[in-house]
Amino acid sequence: MKIQILTFLAMLLQSHSEPVGLLSNPDLWRVINIVVFALILVYILRNKIGIGKVFDSRAASIVKELEQAKRDKDDALKQLAEVEARLGRLDLELAEIRLEAEQEAAREAERIHQAAAADAEKIRQSAQREIEGAMKSARSELRAFVADHAVQMAEAIIRKEIRPEDASRMLTRYTEELGEVKR
Repeated sequence: MKIQILTFLAMLLQSHSEPVGLLSNPDLWRVINIVVFALILVYILRNKIGIGKVFDSRAASIVKELEQAKRDKDDALKQLAEVEARLGRLDLELAEIRLEAEQEAAREAERIHQAAAADAEKIRQSAQREIEGAMKSARSELRAFVADHAVQMAEAIIRKEIRPEDASRMLTRYTEELGEVKR
């Protein structure tokens, strides 16, 4: 860089066609002004503002951000791998869930079938008991009806066929039998 500055100064000195003294050359003073300005600017930026520290801290923060970004990327890649693995197992899990649901449905159907069979048996037994009760009641009513009609028919036959002498003879015989029983 120093060589370039010296080359630039030499070109400025040669650019004038008339001989001018070194100190009276305006281009030289412009260059000196620029160099002084640059030196003052560098001094202020380095010592007063601490531009080096600013750049160093900014560089450090960029490095930290890059490291954090790398960790975040690694975490995201891990999560992606986990999700892809879970997606890979998803078909297997779905098949297991479907199989379990089918087995549960079969067990539930069997339980419902058994409950329905038990209910049907209870209903059949209840109906059988009701039928038996109705049969006993009907038989009892029939016996009573038959007995009443048999008595009525016997009474009618007796009234028709027994004459008054038969009635007195039966009464006498009955009293005699009672007398023998008493003794």
